[in-house]
Order: sequence, then C-alpha cells, then structure tokens
Amino acid sequence: MKKFILSISCFFMAFTLLSCAAGRDYYEAMKVPEERFYKGEYVDAARMLLPEVNKGGKDQLLFMMECGLMLHTAGDYETSNKVLLPAGKLAQIIPISISQEVASFLTNDRNTNYRGEDFEKVLVHVYLGLNFLLMNKYEEARVEFMAVNNELAKIKSEDGTARYKQNIMAKYLTAITFEIVGELNKDDRDIEFAYIEYKQIYDLDPNLAMVKDDLLRLSKRLGYDDEYNDWRNKFGKAYNEKADSGELITIFQAGRSAVKQSRGPLLKDPMMEPVIRITINTGSVTAGVTAAAVLVTLQNAENPIPKFVKRSNRVSNVRVVAGGNSINTIRLEDVEKTAIQNLEDDYSRLYKRVAASIATKAIASVAAGIAAKKLAEQNKQLGQFSGLIGTVVAAGTGAYLFSQMRPDLRCWHTLPANFQLGRMTLKPGKYNVKFILSGAEGKIDEIEKEVEIKKGEKTLVNIRTLY
Repeated sequence: MKKFILSISCFFMAFTLLSCAAGRDYYEAMKVPEERFYKGEYVDAARMLLPEVNKGGKDQLLFMMECGLMLHTAGDYETSNKVLLPAGKLAQIIPISISQEVASFLTNDRNTNYRGEDFEKVLVHVYLGLNFLLMNKYEEARVEFMAVNNELAKIKSEDGTARYKQNIMAKYLTAITFEIVGELNKDDRDIEFAYIEYKQIYDLDPNLAMVKDDLLRLSKRLGYDDEYNDWRNKFGKAYNEKADSGELITIFQAGRSAVKQSRGPLLKDPMMEPVIRITINTGSVTAGVTAAAVLVTLQNAENPIPKFVKRSNRVSNVRVVAGGNSINTIRLEDVEKTAIQNLEDDYSRLYKRVAASIATKAIASVAAGIAAKKLAEQNKQLGQFSGLIGTVVAAGTGAYLFSQMRPDLRCWHTLPANFQLGRMTLKPGKYNVKFILSGAEGKIDEIEKEVEIKKGEKTLVNIRTLY
C-alpha cells in the first residue's frame, strides 16, 4: 500500500518538476538586447548576450544564433563567425523519432535544450557563408553554402522524401562564390559548377528573370554553343557582353521574421478537440472515470504546439540606382513563409498523436486521483490527513497538471522576413549608389553608399532593414 501511495505521489511530483521553469530563461535574457537590436544598437545588443553565449545551458544555441546575427548586422563579420561556427556544430541535425517529438510537447519544453527549427539550422550556414563572402574568404564561403544543401538533404518526411525545397538564396550565393573562385583561379571547373547551380535555380523558379541572364552569360563564357543557342531561343534574347565591366551585387535582408505564439486553449482547437473526445470515448477507462471529469482536467490546458505569426516588414524591395542604371532586388528566400509552413507541417504530422497522448494522460490522472482518494479514505492510519492526500493528489494529477502545460515559444527573433538579391553590371569606377527602399506606401527611405567597381570583379553590398 505504501508503494502504491509512493507511485501516485511520484506521478504528481515528476510532472510538477517538469512544469516548473528554472533560472533565468531565454525571454528574460533576450528582452533588453532585442530592444537594443531593433533600435540599431547592434554591438551593444550582442555584447549583452555574450555571457549567455559563453556559459552554456539549455538556450546556448539560441543565444549563439541571436548574437551571431546581431554582429553580422553590425558588419563585424569575423566576430559573427566566431560565434556562429560553434553554433553550426551545436545545431547539427540529429534525427528525432515521432514518439520523442510527441513526448516533448507533453512537458514544459522550455526546460529542455533548444534544438532549433530545421530552417534555423540551415540559416546558420547561410549566415556563415555570407560572412565569409563579405570578407572575401571565398573558399570558406563555398564550404558553408554547400553545407546548406547537406543540411536540407537531412530533413526528411516520415516517408523519407525531402520536406523542403532548395534555398534559392543560398544556391545563388553558392553560384556567385564559385564564379568568383573560378575567375580568380582561372579554373573552368568552378565556373561549370556555378553554371549547374544556375540551371538548378532555373528549374526551381523558371520565372526568375535574373537567372536567365546568368545562364546565357555562363553558357557563352564556357563555350557551350549549343546550350547557349537553346537558352537564347527559349528566352528570346541574346547575351551582350559588356567589355571592361564589373558587377554590383546587392544583398537585402528585409524586416523582421515571424515569431512563435500560442495557438490558445487546447479544447478550442478545431483539430485537437475532436481527437481528444474520440480518445476519451473509445479508450479503456477505470471505474468512476467519466468523460466529463477528464474534460474538466483539460479545461485550462493550452495547446502545446505553437504557431508562427508574422511581424513587421514594410519594405517590399530595394531599387538600386547607379551610373544611370537601375534595378530592383528580387526576393529569393521568404524566411517568414518558411517558418510558418515549417510549423504547420509539423502540426499536421503530429497533432493526432499529441492529442491522443494528452487524452490518455488526462484519463490516467483522473484515475490516479480517484484511486488516491479511495486509498486515503480506506487507510485509517492516515487519520485526519486522508482527505487532504486525496484532494492534493487529485488536484496535482488533474486540472493543475495540465494547466501548467505550455508551448515552447523559443525561436530566432532577429532573423529578417526575407532575403533579396539584385545584380547590376557597371563600368569600373567609384559610384554614389542610391538604395531606394519602397513598400505599399511608396518610398520609405533612401540609403546612399560610395561603392567602387573594379574590372572583372563582383562588389557586394549588404543591407538590412528592421521595420
């Protein structure tokens, strides 16, 4: 009998421990640095996070990603990579079973090590590659951009198929990097690799006008006359090479990406609620356990699977004006759309299992409460404490237990809403380039930078907006 009392008590204690947050959490530590970051105080914001980055803990990966991106936005690409390189190793995609995923939602997942969303792990390598590219470290850059493809290949659905399309922004940066290396080393094999990347980009998005010019240019550069003629006939235009020219490449990171938010009460969810009711009504229940009693324990429960919601992104594109020429940046990677879809895909895969597991645990908690109360009433040795034990255990394994269940809202807060790219051919020289930021309300802002274009070289400019 003592053993039975102990087992019921342990059931209560274990769930209570799982539901209690410990120490300074991510939200508390991130609040002020995030405010500083979005005020444009990038270095100060990053400096505030360094203690969290260095001390380890369950949120270390998240703090590394936040701090690394803050330093990237500040233009300190070298220090950014010192933070992001270990983050990339820490964020290695480790396969997790469906049962483990379901179990993680049934505890307070904020007390576990943050593993990162799949798309976040991919973006760590995108930023590593971009940092190296902006530091003119091309060999290192292409290693990281190639790692993006490797990470994407690891992300599989239950049937073994790829869950995500290729990241077009990463593929474009990969192609650009291989072009640069190929021209520097006079190695057509690298140019050939860039050409293959452009062909894959075209397959992913045949309507992308920019890639058509790249296919024409590189097929002609490589002497692939038959392919060049095929592209020319397909696109209805030829490539007119501009002698003694260089190229301005604008990388634009727009706005603020989506963040996680609760889906609200569990029993008001149109997908979860029916599964819970079916599980309760068709499951094997102990005498005295009613559907009404089980539902009461879940009345204050929150849906444990969060959702991503959009934030601010006022700028739709950048118009780049230089030397009498102008182009618009093109969106190549929609981070907020990927984030939202990522979690909705997870929700579709997991909600039935999560709902059924919650219902089963709710039935067990009510049964445990009833058993504890009966046991306490029957055990005369407990005397005046019998009613108290029954009440405490029933509450602990019932409504209180599930009211403490919360979704894990941790995510990478400083990401942009999307990545864009613009390419412009210019004669060598110095230019006062205008970057005109536009949105639904028209012109929002204008940035002017002095840029030097060199013959046969690609000059990169990196721009980030925070509104």
